[in-house]
Amino acid sequence: MSPDARHAASRFEDAPGADFSAFDPSVALDAVVSCDERDIVAQTADGLPPYLALEALAQACGLHLRRRHDFAVRAFLASVSDLVHDPGLGRSSLTIHATLVAETSAGAAYDVIRDGAPACRMLMGHTPLASPDTFFRQRFEALCTRS
Repeated sequence: MSPDARHAASRFEDAPGADFSAFDPSVALDAVVSCDERDIVAQTADGLPPYLALEALAQACGLHLRRRHDFAVRAFLASVSDLVHDPGLGRSSLTIHATLVAETSAGAAYDVIRDGAPACRMLMGHTPLASPDTFFRQRFEALCTRS
C-alpha cells in the first residue's frame, strides 16, 4: 500500500457516521495492470473504506473510457446496478476487471468484476472536451507504471 493510501485508510472508519470530509479519490486506485480497447484491469491498495473501493470501480471505468477517446472526453458515473453489498469491501486489495459491453455517443456500459464477485454494471456518461485532459492522461500513465 502506498503511504498516501495508508494515511487515508487510517483516517476512515467503516462505521456509520464516518467522516467523509477527508474523502480523497486520488487514493482509490493503486495501479493499472493492463488496458486495451475493450478491457481494463486495475488494483486498489489494502485498507480502503467501502466508499473509496466503490470509487475505484468507477475510476477504472472512467480511465478506460477516457483512454479510448484519447483523453478528450469528460467521464462520469451515471449509474450502478447489480452491485452486491459487501460491508468489508476494500479491506483487502481488490483486482478490478472492467469490460466495455456497449458504447454510444453519450455513454458506455461496463461489466465490472472484482475478485470473483458477481459482475455489476456501471454506466458511464461522457462529454467531449475542447482539448485532451492532461491531468487524467498523466494519472493513467502513472498508474500504469505501478503495476
